[in-house]
Amino acid sequence: MSVVSFPDRISSAAKTATPDFAGLQTVFDTVLPFHCVIDRNGKLRHAGPSFRKLFLDAPVIGADVFDLLSVRRPAGITDFAGLLAVERERLTLTVPALDNAKMKAVAVSLGQGALLLDLSLGAGVLDIVSRCNLKNKDFSPADPTVDMIYMMEVQSFVYQQHKTQSQKLQGARVQAEEEAYTDALTGLANRRALESHMTRLLRRNKGKGFVLMQIDLDRFKAVNDTYGHAAGDWVLQETANRLRRRMRVSDLVARVGGDEFVIIMSEFGSADAVKTVAERLINDLRQVFRFKDVDCRIGASIGATIVAAGSERAAEEILAAADRALYTSKERGRGVYHLNETMPHSCHIP
Repeated sequence: MSVVSFPDRISSAAKTATPDFAGLQTVFDTVLPFHCVIDRNGKLRHAGPSFRKLFLDAPVIGADVFDLLSVRRPAGITDFAGLLAVERERLTLTVPALDNAKMKAVAVSLGQGALLLDLSLGAGVLDIVSRCNLKNKDFSPADPTVDMIYMMEVQSFVYQQHKTQSQKLQGARVQAEEEAYTDALTGLANRRALESHMTRLLRRNKGKGFVLMQIDLDRFKAVNDTYGHAAGDWVLQETANRLRRRMRVSDLVARVGGDEFVIIMSEFGSADAVKTVAERLINDLRQVFRFKDVDCRIGASIGATIVAAGSERAAEEILAAADRALYTSKERGRGVYHLNETMPHSCHIP
């Protein structure tokens, strides 16, 4: 028993049909809805219902097939004879009306100077289905494309859900990290953020070193005792605002304790430049803090240490040096700035 392929059966049947193949059109339209029949002049004599939908139901009968489709592979096919020469081979086409969407195709001779050209939507199936408003009925009942589209849509939905959940988790992680590194009252960096920042600076292989200034508020306890914790909290928040306004974006401003603040300047000109910044900070914090109808007056003492580029000093040692400088400032009175003992430099702000 011999086995005859489907294209052979179509071709054989077509040889006994009349030139318009009227008896086979219904079969072609059902089994191969994306087909067209081309005569020896390259004109469309028949088109399946789904083929017509690719062109938004514009008139295609009588049109030149090469005005509707372009053969990309094999290259150089521009007429009927060229298509006939590659009969039964895998073709790659583009559809200019669909922004040159790529499709696969095969051509089969029907005899009597006619070719059947059948299209497959290829990798761009989802875009073509959407643009041409194709439905399940526009595909052959035996065509697995519908199942493939369903699976692609399911995968797309699952991917979008996974992406959404990942974005939510990432957002929650970023928020948690920000909260872990942020002082809740003032919005400044906290001690954990300070230590992390110092670690990064100390690991740098190049740079100009940095300055660490430790700030302690003078007379803050009196504000708390006299006007209450609400006033004290507001003074701390306003202190944070004044420090932020004075410093650069590249500088780190942190609250590390009740009324203790630390500033790290990663770029500075000289010890005199550091002194100028400290004087301005002390002056800023001398100004009246107006809380409701009450004038709150505080001040600030500052101790600083300079860390040279390439320094091997540990973070704890640097903080201890700044703390010793602050202690010296406190001993000398309020409103005092002092650079640690390795580079003696202190001044009093009256």
